Amino acid sequence: MLNYFWGLKMDNGTKAPIEHRIFTNRNLKLKGIKAVGFDMDYTLAKYRSPEIEKLTFKKSIEKLVYEKHYPKELLDFEYEENFAIRGLIFDIKHGNILKTNKFRYVKRVYHGFQKYSKKERKNLYTNKKLDLASDNYRAVDTLFEIPETYLFAKLIDYFDKSSAKSQSSSYKWLYDDIRWAVDLVHRDGTLKSIIKEHPEKYIIKNSMLPLALNHFKKNGRKLFIVTNSDYNYTTFVMEFLLGKNFRDFFDIIIYSSSKPDFFTKREPFKIISEGRCFEAEKGNIYLLEQKLGVYGDSILYVGDHIYGDMLKTKQTSAWRTMMIIPELCNHIKIKKMLKEDAKRLIKMFELKNRTNRRLDQTIEELNKLIKEKEDEFDNLNLQTIKEIDSKIEKLTVEQNKLNKKLTELLTKIRELEEEIDKAYNPYFGDLFKEQNELSLFGDQVLDFACTYTSDLTNILYYSPTEYFHTPVQLMPHDKEPEFLDIEISELSEN
Repeated sequence: MLNYFWGLKMDNGTKAPIEHRIFTNRNLKLKGIKAVGFDMDYTLAKYRSPEIEKLTFKKSIEKLVYEKHYPKELLDFEYEENFAIRGLIFDIKHGNILKTNKFRYVKRVYHGFQKYSKKERKNLYTNKKLDLASDNYRAVDTLFEIPETYLFAKLIDYFDKSSAKSQSSSYKWLYDDIRWAVDLVHRDGTLKSIIKEHPEKYIIKNSMLPLALNHFKKNGRKLFIVTNSDYNYTTFVMEFLLGKNFRDFFDIIIYSSSKPDFFTKREPFKIISEGRCFEAEKGNIYLLEQKLGVYGDSILYVGDHIYGDMLKTKQTSAWRTMMIIPELCNHIKIKKMLKEDAKRLIKMFELKNRTNRRLDQTIEELNKLIKEKEDEFDNLNLQTIKEIDSKIEKLTVEQNKLNKKLTELLTKIRELEEEIDKAYNPYFGDLFKEQNELSLFGDQVLDFACTYTSDLTNILYYSPTEYFHTPVQLMPHDKEPEFLDIEISELSEN
């Protein structure tokens, strides 16, 4: 089994399967890393989907029904696992769920399960770059927030159709109740007690995790955990994953860290143990570096939270980062499946552009002839007028032909785009893109994570001293067909 990993790659240069590769946004030399830190939830501990989302959804509804007196028929609601993705945004006032491009302009809107038309979307969000610091908006940053997003849409849909519909001009009341319920099931032990009863149902036990941690430890590196989970729950999960002696893998474990405040404030440690593995609650990044004896870009931090793990780490320190994106594995499988469709779409766009240019030239020639005929009619003989009319007739035929072709191309492009889009997610499409641009989430991954991958254990495909190189960055002019391996000349223009 082990020969399939790093040894094989180093023997013959074989790359890891693409689903298990580590991708690079900023050059990273593992040789220079002296300490590696980890978040726990969705990094060291990966939860089973959709089991964990269904549990969160069900228990949150129970809180709303039994403690907030919501209608009991809500208890019959079923969770739909293919609705939400990370990177979406709640518009709390209007009760909408938004997807934006990298520039934070709204490109897709759902009110409940009703998708806004282009006209409706533009009427509400025209020329509006979202201010995510506003209390009216909240980004869906973590996988734990996925069931909350579906619950918001489900209850918007329910109350809009119900006689119990609120007369309020804002949906803040509903958002606040949902946020309260979801937060409570996490805080009061509702979810954790069920997970503890059936850990194998909700947590993926990966036999390669101990090997990956030992791989990280090579060259004398120190390992640590910084998690927002409390001591008892972290201990339970880590014992489930690594056994009773899980602390042997780590030099420091920080519980209840309150990230992202851990990276920005000066909270002191609340020490639990000062044995071989130092354990504490709270604390801050500066005390942690002192305890490690390692500073700045000699530390690699591995986490899944774009805001709490990646952004704040980058803003407040020189730490290097590796983002765990569990959705990436399935995303790549879909992308591979759609490879030929994607190539076909690129060629169709190029053919559309060429058709547009020909149509513009034809219209320009046609207008020029019509103007010439009108301006010079009294000075033209009959033969010249007939020749101009003949050219106008031919150009009109050509214009109609090109218009028809353009309509056919645009229809095919739209159909293929929708087919590709829905293959990723039937509501919000590609996690990393929105149309031809990066999505907000895709841009954040590109900007804040030095490296990213689908699973922590993918490190086993690489040398402990691997040099992760950033791929060549292309400007738009670099992506023109003349510089890429796309045979536009093979396209039929008939």
